[in-house]
Amino acid sequence: MKKSIVLFLMFACLFIAASAEDTIKIKRPVFVSLQIADGFVTPTSNIVNGKTVMPHVTALSFKYGRSASGDKWKDGYYGMPYWGIGFYKPFYSMRKDMGDPFSAYLFQGAALKTFNSGLSLNYEVNLGMSFGWNSYDALDNPGFKALGSSVNVHVAGDLYYKKPLSENFDLNFGFNVTHFSNGARRTPNYGLNSVSPLVELVYHIDGKKPSPHINGKKLQPPLFEKRTAHDISFFVTDRTISLDTDGDDPNGKYPGRHFKVAGFNYGYMLHNVRRFKWGAGLDVLYDEGGGALFSGDLSEKTGKYMETVNLGNMPERISVGLSLRGELAMPGYAVFTHLGYDILHGNKDSKRLYQIYGIKVYLTDNLFSSFGVNSTHITRSRFLYINIGYTFYRYRKK
Repeated sequence: MKKSIVLFLMFACLFIAASAEDTIKIKRPVFVSLQIADGFVTPTSNIVNGKTVMPHVTALSFKYGRSASGDKWKDGYYGMPYWGIGFYKPFYSMRKDMGDPFSAYLFQGAALKTFNSGLSLNYEVNLGMSFGWNSYDALDNPGFKALGSSVNVHVAGDLYYKKPLSENFDLNFGFNVTHFSNGARRTPNYGLNSVSPLVELVYHIDGKKPSPHINGKKLQPPLFEKRTAHDISFFVTDRTISLDTDGDDPNGKYPGRHFKVAGFNYGYMLHNVRRFKWGAGLDVLYDEGGGALFSGDLSEKTGKYMETVNLGNMPERISVGLSLRGELAMPGYAVFTHLGYDILHGNKDSKRLYQIYGIKVYLTDNLFSSFGVNSTHITRSRFLYINIGYTFYRYRKK
């Protein structure tokens, strides 16, 4: 997982730079918060699907962040966005099997709708790394197939209401969904998901709550020009896979070899409103693990376990898919999701229907990088990637 951690840290630096591009120039409101979430783990593998007791989870999150100052039209238009760093500590009822994990993550959120009473409906997304899991082991922990590594990616989302309590304090209440996965950097990797109601107390350190008003007036955005965005991107990564074997060796199904993955993506996106993009795209994928055959046994010479993998032919490694795409656009970055289907499906061990989701950061007006997850079954990751791409804009005639 060292490569995944490096990739994430690289992208984290880009995300922070995009989110807080002029924090140095403007003193922004600072806040800290403590969140308590209490819920359950959803079924993904034998240890969490009802064949054993479904784990209960209680989680604490501590956050440090900054808010938009409200002195720009973007602040009010985009729901007074905020961002920062957080620390997440879950407590599972099945601690012996699952371990004692914790996470460090980046977060970003904003208001979706503000009501006259001061109450507001908000969202928040988290992206980070988690550590300390008791991962799958063929001998010591064979029942826990949700996670194949002790270090995993942490992805979460909150949907909540915010209620102002005083000049310094806010109370948030809503729901949290959290997902852990290693992006198939190590199999098995069914993923671990939890759903929990949440309560959060927010303290604004200097008593300065952000407001999108200057001298009592809300700044109006400039006229938006409709345009078409053509996105082109490339990536190279790797992953492990699960393979069927003829033997009874418990290690056989999950070989340690990493298979190369490369992809090309083209997206045709309509940007008719400032905050959203939608459209369709083409996804071309090369997966070295497609059609691979595996055998594993003890070496007669060394007595050590040896793996032999025979790669499939080239047509089994190539897939071409069509996808529907949507992006929530923010200043400097976007949260995106793709729903795709392979029309040319080389890897028969994978599903034709796939999903891609992640965060895109614009390094310039056109050049971008994305940190994303390619998955099937919504939560079952095939691989993680970080790409580089370019957007060509074409403005439409009025």
